[in-house]
Amino acid sequence: MKPLALGSSLLAIVGSVVSLTLPATAINAAYFAKTTQVLYFPPVGGQQLILGEILLPPGQWIVNYSATAGNNGTNGIVRCYVRAKETGEIISIHAAALGTQLGGSITTTVGGVTLVNLNQPTTMVLTCTHDYTNGRPFIDSGAEIAAY
Repeated sequence: MKPLALGSSLLAIVGSVVSLTLPATAINAAYFAKTTQVLYFPPVGGQQLILGEILLPPGQWIVNYSATAGNNGTNGIVRCYVRAKETGEIISIHAAALGTQLGGSITTTVGGVTLVNLNQPTTMVLTCTHDYTNGRPFIDSGAEIAAY
């Protein structure tokens, strides 16, 4: 009986806190792009691999992205980021160590979320790079970029 009473009390506390928060804002529009096949990085390190892009109208947007990178060779760094196509500005960037050696992972998901305020229509581009010139690193199908 005590766990139930504690659960009920906890529910009452959470309920009172939630009632003090502002109501959720409805999403008027959402933009989304997703890859449907495995994409291999260029053989030379540092070159960009464009995964997808979305054109956003002016306004405030939450941009979310993820890409699962893989590497069956020597360790290296994979970076995935969202950049504004028109200016080249990197909006959000994250990285992971990939490879079969100690400290690396054969696959990992690299992703992030950020808030942008746009004064004009802007194309958000999901891009990844790798730092090394060996192996055959790739991005698995299902890489996504979304804004809402």
